[in-house]
Amino acid sequence: MTIVKINLNKVHASRDLNAKGGQIKINNNVSLKELEEMDFAVDGKKGLKFNFAFVCNYEPDLGKIEVEGQVLYVNEEKKIKEIKTNWDKEKRIPLDVMEEVINAALHKGNIQAIKISEDVNLPSPLPLPKVRQPQPETQAEKKK
Repeated sequence: MTIVKINLNKVHASRDLNAKGGQIKINNNVSLKELEEMDFAVDGKKGLKFNFAFVCNYEPDLGKIEVEGQVLYVNEEKKIKEIKTNWDKEKRIPLDVMEEVINAALHKGNIQAIKISEDVNLPSPLPLPKVRQPQPETQAEKKK
């Protein structure tokens, strides 16, 4: 199984300028909306297009970032048919495929959300690393 590409077709951010300060809670969510067969094959393998939506909500009502796109996935024809049949009947896909597709969508969604959050003056949806000055050792720590 292989993810060959991730396309985006919507990136939207909004911020409420009248929102009150205080504690901000950030909720990230990704969901699969549709599953379509692709019209082409890669290296003799058939493909599927997973349409996804990534939403980053800033609560209480501070703002929202939405990213929508497709994860293009290829595998053997038998596996593709099995995935498509299960989706059509139950809106379910195998856990191994789900993990790969959702992780790809989360990765792309989070990168876009980090980029756009700065433009609309929202906090980064993921904590960014920071360099900290080392603290001087106390006398008790030096004796150890």
